[in-house]
Order: sequence, then structure tokens, then C-alpha cells
Amino acid sequence: MARPKHRASVDVCADCGSPEPAWASVNRAILLCDECCSIHLSLGRHVSYIKSLTKGVWSTNLLNMVRTLNDNGANSIWEHSLLDPSNSKFSRRKPQPKDPLHPVKADFIKAKHQDLKFVLRSSTKDEPCSEEELSRQLHSSVRTGNLETSLRLLAQGANPNYFYKEKGTMPLHVAARAGQALQLELLIANGGNPSMVDSNGQTPADIAKLAGHLDLSERLVECMYEVTDRLTYFLCNRKPDHKSGEHLIIPEWAASLERSELAFEARNKLQMLPNHLLEELASDVYDEVDRRETDAIWLASATLPERCIVPFLPIHPQLSSTRNQGRQKLARFTPKEFATLIIDILTEAGHRHTVANSTPLQDPAVSMLRKEQLGKHGSQMSDDEPLYDSVASDDDYAALATENAAGLSATIATDNEKVLAPMAKGLPSVVEVLKKQLTLSETTMRDLREEVRRLHATIEHLTQENRELKNTIQAQAKIKAQPERIINGHIGEHDPEPEPVLDIKISTTPTKASQRPASMYETREGLRKPPSFMNQTKRETEGLPRPCTTQGLWECGTRTLPPSEEVTRRTEQVTRRIQELWMAMQDPAHRETFVPCAERIRVAVAELAAIFPQNPVDDNIRSALRQLNGNTGRLQAECTALQRCTSDPDHMDRCLQQVRSSAYDIAKATKLLVTQFQIS
Repeated sequence: MARPKHRASVDVCADCGSPEPAWASVNRAILLCDECCSIHLSLGRHVSYIKSLTKGVWSTNLLNMVRTLNDNGANSIWEHSLLDPSNSKFSRRKPQPKDPLHPVKADFIKAKHQDLKFVLRSSTKDEPCSEEELSRQLHSSVRTGNLETSLRLLAQGANPNYFYKEKGTMPLHVAARAGQALQLELLIANGGNPSMVDSNGQTPADIAKLAGHLDLSERLVECMYEVTDRLTYFLCNRKPDHKSGEHLIIPEWAASLERSELAFEARNKLQMLPNHLLEELASDVYDEVDRRETDAIWLASATLPERCIVPFLPIHPQLSSTRNQGRQKLARFTPKEFATLIIDILTEAGHRHTVANSTPLQDPAVSMLRKEQLGKHGSQMSDDEPLYDSVASDDDYAALATENAAGLSATIATDNEKVLAPMAKGLPSVVEVLKKQLTLSETTMRDLREEVRRLHATIEHLTQENRELKNTIQAQAKIKAQPERIINGHIGEHDPEPEPVLDIKISTTPTKASQRPASMYETREGLRKPPSFMNQTKRETEGLPRPCTTQGLWECGTRTLPPSEEVTRRTEQVTRRIQELWMAMQDPAHRETFVPCAERIRVAVAELAAIFPQNPVDDNIRSALRQLNGNTGRLQAECTALQRCTSDPDHMDRCLQQVRSSAYDIAKATKLLVTQFQIS
């Protein structure tokens, strides 16, 4: 910092100078009196995170960080312009202890902490520093013990989660490697995420452990589980033992919790929430837990509790109005209802971890960190579909504020004890969801077994046909081996050996009777008498084309490619059929049209493949034809599965995705075939 730090001999309020402050703003690293603290509470945790110095639950490192910064003049960072004698722009007087709370102290605190009007704006060559430049300075500062520099950079806009691409680390990783415990506490208090990984996939806790800072590594693990630990402590006054691998505690009495019908319905809705919405809900409940605990301490210790009560969570300007409404509604939950909600969140977090066995154990809690801090991680949900009803009005909470001021401090413990022993009711809806999934799986397995049986029958039929063909060939070979017969005085010749014929004509409406393997042998009318060696030599000498014998038939066929006009016409036919399927998929309710569309695509693909040789010389064309036929069969199977799909939305979405993928692969294979055909 530019100016020297002066250690305070006696603790005073940072905003008005009152002696013996009993509260602290953790992220601002200053101490506060009761009156100034009440204004901080009304600003919200995203502006000032308030804890009681005497009755709050502190970790050793966190308290040392606040004490160290406060004693070394951290308040001068927030009042820089007021303390600079060369700055005549600000002639505002700092409030005194006896000044009225409203509007003198309240206006000053909002200007100082909410608007940051007095913070030094860093600049280079008359230009303000960018956020990236400030973040890079923070990245370097946290490796040292200079907390004041890091706090000043954070106040000026440095990002505690900045990723330094060239070094592949964030400030938390640097501080963990250097063993700077207080720097880590400062970063986390200002929005640093201890679960972020560096370019090597290591968290700050991993880096601290590798560097030999075992106590620091354990503290970072606790920070990773801050949300679930805080919720658990609120319910049963104990935290998980992370050292022994216990990362989540569900109170034993949770299984016997008596629920109303509305509570069951609410739990079912919570289980259907996507992960990001569950994270936001857990974050909001975390804030409400902090508000309730702080209010309980406030009512038991503040000089004028009824004057400064905060009946619900303040508005967070970076969040949507819908989410702010929901945050305020949490204040209306009774202790029993609120405990039920916390149990459901903890249970769902544990369940989602159990399902995702491939992820680290800390993931259910890591994703629930304070995403709202510094206003950079607000919800991306639209307000068009509100999850809550209207915002609570002042009239709604007038009675609540009076009741809290009169007797909340005496009844909180009793209400919480009543929650501990209710009776159970009903089965968890998780079991119902698993039953539905099991039913879908059994249906799929039956369909697959039926398909396997059909394939076995087809294989047996083809095997029988091949056996009959072999017998026919052997019989014809015996006839060929017999001596020449004299018929009507002439030496006759036996019939030539049957030759393989390419079956490239595929009917648009094939039946089982008309289908046969491509390896079937037939005699050819025009090859009754193969040319003699002399005739063949004469043709080669005269430059005449060599006739197709039985052995040369495949070679002749591979060199014959269809005309480009025919390829284009049949390719367009395939494209039109795929477009018809895409149009039908716009309305999943008409699933019965998918199978006919798939059949038309198969016919169009068969007509396209029929004009190409059975075994093309070009490997690319041969590969494209193979992909085309394979994807067509897969499309038919997926459409059939989709038609049998139940009304489960997730199952239907998966089937639709498979159909889209198959249709896309057919289009891609068609394009590849046309491209390779044009090249060849």
C-alpha cells in the first residue's frame, strides 16, 4: 500500500469509531459496532459478510486473517479518498459515534461499502488498470504475506478465481503452494472457489498436501464443504469428520420426519431439479441459515434488537427478480419446515453423489459453494417462468419483526428440539423413480431379446440356403467330370459350371420370398460356351475386350460405375426422405409416423446402393456404402424403439437423440459417397 499502516491500540468501529466493536465484516476485514452492523446486515452477504466476534463460530485462520488486516489498517483501503489530504474532491465527514443512525451513518456506510466510492482506483499512465492486470497482480501477491496488497487489489476489482493461462494456475493454487493460510482465507472470503482445479487437474487442497502443508490442506477441504457443513451444523450442532472420510451427515431423526402432502410434493420437485438449480437453492438456503443464526445472536446481545432486525434476505442486484423473491420466501418457513427443506437438500446431494460414482466424493458439496459472492455468479434463469409467487411486502413481515423482537431468542431452541422426533410417513420418491427406470430397462431388454430371436431365425434360414447351394454346386461338378457323350453322332459338351450373379436390383417393396443372399449362384444365358484359349488370344491380339468368364465377372463388375445423373437423382431422393423424417420429429407426439419414414429412407438408400457394383474397387466408395447400409438399419431399429417408448420424458428424449444421430450419420455417409464418386 502507498501509505504506512498504523496498528490500532484499541479496537474501534471502522465506520463510526465507536469503542469495543462486537461484530466483524469478514470480507471487508474490519470491526463494527452494533449500529453500523445493522446497516451491513441490511446490505446482504454479497456486500458484507457479518459474524459475531464473541458468539460466532470461527476457524482459527479466518479470525487471524480478519484481526491481522484490521490491526494493520485495512479500513484505510475502503476510506482511501477520505484520508488523502491532496484529494479535494471528497470533503465528506466521517460519522461520529453519537451521530444518528439514519440517515448519517446509513448513507455513509452504503457509499463506502456498497458503492465503493472511497476506494483507490488503480491506474497506469492516466489509464485505469484492467481487471486482468489487477488479477495478475493478485496472482503474484498471494505468494507473499502482504495481506493488505491483496485486499487492495480485490477492492479494486481483481478476480479471486482468475486463471493465469501461461502458468495454468489460479491465486488459490499459488497461495496453497506457498503455504499462505491467511491469503487463502482472504481469497475464499471474497468469492474464491477452493474446488477449482489447475491445468494439472489439482485442487488447492491437493497442492497444499503435496507441498507438505497438511494442516492447510485439511482446512481447504473444510472450505470445499462449507455449504453442507453449515447446513448440517444448523440441524444437529456437529460437522462431518473430513479427516476420516466422512463428508456428509444426515441426522438420524431425518428418516422419521413427519411430512405433509405438500412436503412430499415439494421433495419430489426438488429431486427433479437440474444440478445448477439445486446449487442455487442450496446457496440461498445457506444464506438464510446465516441470517437466522445471526439474528438469534443479534436478539440475544444487541442493545436495541427491535430497531435493527432484518426480517428476510436483502435484495441481491445481480440475481433475477424471480430468485430474489424465492430467497425472501425462505423467511416464512417455520423451523420445522426449514429443517425439512435442509434435510431434503442434504439427502439429494448425497443421492446424486451415489449415482455419480465416477466423480470425487466432495463434488456434491463443491458445486454448492457461495456462487453469489461479488455478484458474478447469478442465476441465468429467465423470469418468464417464475418458481415463486409475489415478493413479500412490508405488511407481511410487520408482525414477524415484532414477534422476533419480543420472543424469538427464547423460542428458537424449543422449536428446533420439536423437530427432532417426528414420525415417518410414506416411502421416498427415489424408490418410485428407480422402479420406473427398472420397468423401462426390462421393456428394453424384452425388445432386445425378441430382436435377437429374429436374427437367429434369419441366420438359420440363410445357413439352410447356403447348404442347398453347396449341394447343387457339388452335383453340377459331378456332371462336369463325366466323359463326353455322343449325341446324334456328334461329340456333345456338358453344361458349363454355373457362375455367380450380382443381385443389384432391389425391389422398392421387398418381401421375404424375393430376398436372397448375394452369394447365390445361377447360370448365365450368354456364357453357355466359354471361349477357347485361341479365341481369347486372338481377342487380346486384335485389341478386342475380354469377355467375362466366371472368374472375371467380379473384376468386370467393379470397374462399372453408374452415370453421375443417376447418382445425383437417387441421392436427392435419400435427402428428401431424411427431410421428411426431420419434419415428423418436430412433433414427438406423432411417433407412429417415424417407422414409415425410416422405411422410405431404407428404400431410397437401397435404390442408391443398387446402382453401384457389389464390390467397388475404390475403398472409399466401398466404405461409404457400408456406412450407409449400417446406419440405415440402425435408424429403423431406433425408430421402432421410439414408437414403443413410454411417456417418460427422459426416455423419450434419449430415443429422439438416437434417431437424430442415425439420420445425421445417413446424411453424412450419403455426402461422403457422392464426394468420393465425383473424385473417382
